[in-house]
Amino acid sequence: MPRFLHTSIFVNDMEESIDFYTRKLGLKLLDGPYHYPGNADMAFVGHDWNAYIELVFDLEAHPPYQLGNRYEHLAIEADGDLRAYLDGLKESGVKILKDVYKSPGGTRAIAFVEDPNGIPVELLEPRVKRNPS
Repeated sequence: MPRFLHTSIFVNDMEESIDFYTRKLGLKLLDGPYHYPGNADMAFVGHDWNAYIELVFDLEAHPPYQLGNRYEHLAIEADGDLRAYLDGLKESGVKILKDVYKSPGGTRAIAFVEDPNGIPVELLEPRVKRNPS
């Protein structure tokens, strides 16, 4: 059966993006950054290789990347208390887009921050495991 592996985003500054996703959000640098001369620099961040983010810095001359009009957001599940996690991000200078609130279905708390490239990142409290009936 097919499975989702990763999403790939263009970044304006590889070092700043790795710092944001690892030191601030708490993901791991899984591999890289690699330099592919004349092509791109690439790094991979995530909890593990089951679902991760591929960071790509294009080496060709171009204006700074802007969000496309059909790109929505990335989503990260917090490890523990979402309020404490968001407060820590705020203290480290991360831009908060939406403070903690209940999801539209009312089942989970969520918040939004912005990565260094202007990409919204949804933060979710851990999913409550349901007991099978």
